[in-house]
Amino acid sequence: MNRNDIAKLFLIAIGMLGLISETLAQTTTTVTTGLTLPSRVIKGADNSLLITESGTSAPNTGRISIVDRTNGTRRTLVSGLPSGVNNLGGSPVPSGPTGLDLRGISLFVTIGPGDAVTNVGPGLELPTGTASSPLFDSVLEFFLPWDYANLESEFVMKAADQHRLNTIGWTILKSSYWRFMLVRLVANLPDYRPEPRPNAPNNVRSSNLYGVEAHGLYLYVADASHNKLHKIPILHGASSTFVEFPNRPNPLFPNLGGPFIEPVPDGIHRVGDTLLVPMLTGFPFVEGFSEIQAVNIKTGSATTFIGGLTSAIDVTAAPGGSFYALEYSANQLAGTPGRLKFFETPSSPPTTVVANLITPSSMVLDHRTGEMYVTEMFTGRLIRVSGLPH
Repeated sequence: MNRNDIAKLFLIAIGMLGLISETLAQTTTTVTTGLTLPSRVIKGADNSLLITESGTSAPNTGRISIVDRTNGTRRTLVSGLPSGVNNLGGSPVPSGPTGLDLRGISLFVTIGPGDAVTNVGPGLELPTGTASSPLFDSVLEFFLPWDYANLESEFVMKAADQHRLNTIGWTILKSSYWRFMLVRLVANLPDYRPEPRPNAPNNVRSSNLYGVEAHGLYLYVADASHNKLHKIPILHGASSTFVEFPNRPNPLFPNLGGPFIEPVPDGIHRVGDTLLVPMLTGFPFVEGFSEIQAVNIKTGSATTFIGGLTSAIDVTAAPGGSFYALEYSANQLAGTPGRLKFFETPSSPPTTVVANLITPSSMVLDHRTGEMYVTEMFTGRLIRVSGLPH
């Protein structure tokens, strides 16, 4: 997220962790635990779910896990992915694989800022010069084996693989059972852009790729720090700005937070010719100020799709024109748990389905069973929500 927002979310998460012992709603069960800062979950082949994880405090410990949604068994599909601990919000937080989207056997994965940039003061950032990976703020394409949902051995990305991707654009990963997986570098975006200040002429603003959606010949990538969507041709990776989301006036100014609030797009999902983009919003995390934006994939025009949210972090369509929205927290400054909300239509009053999710980061709806699967970032859990409204 943007600058100080990462630290604030981290501190809020610590407060929320004390609530884990509370009994969850009757419609929720824990499917699996032990995930390392999960960012996104999507459906895979058969009964599998694919999950990106930012990793631990050790560099290059990002991974993609595969979970059997029927019994909760977790296996590592790919390990050793680019990751690094950054302090962009003032506190150390691992940053690695974030968004993912599956098209056939092509799995597109975005990589976050890692430790390419460091915080050197309030609102001030500088390149570290010693990044743990050359692939931060990149988009990778993994060509999955046809039977990936049932493989027993993980694929490992090593330092040499990262170097090869950065220099020639492709590499081949190997598992211990002598299976192979081709990986291609789709795009390697700049880790930061100049943002000089009167007192800091060398100041920069880091990138933060946080979601990806494939459609036609292009990838659409959400950048939570630069508040934009990138449009990237899948074949040659020349990125361009598809839409830039403007700052909004802060309704609490001058009492708190400055004159403007940044939108912070932190995900992206396609519904027909529309891209739905949740806007987390930056500090001071005003209640009811977050929303889901609808972006016309043909024109790039953006309008409010679902408003009145607080810290929206994911959205998904349901049968019959209804939608679910996921909120990271109902009140971030107070450390309140997150919520899953149901909207019969985008403009209808919401129904809160689950009100005590701990730092939820992503969700996916199983249309066959009518169940929702939600990842919790700082607990490392995957939650199943049953008995959803429809």
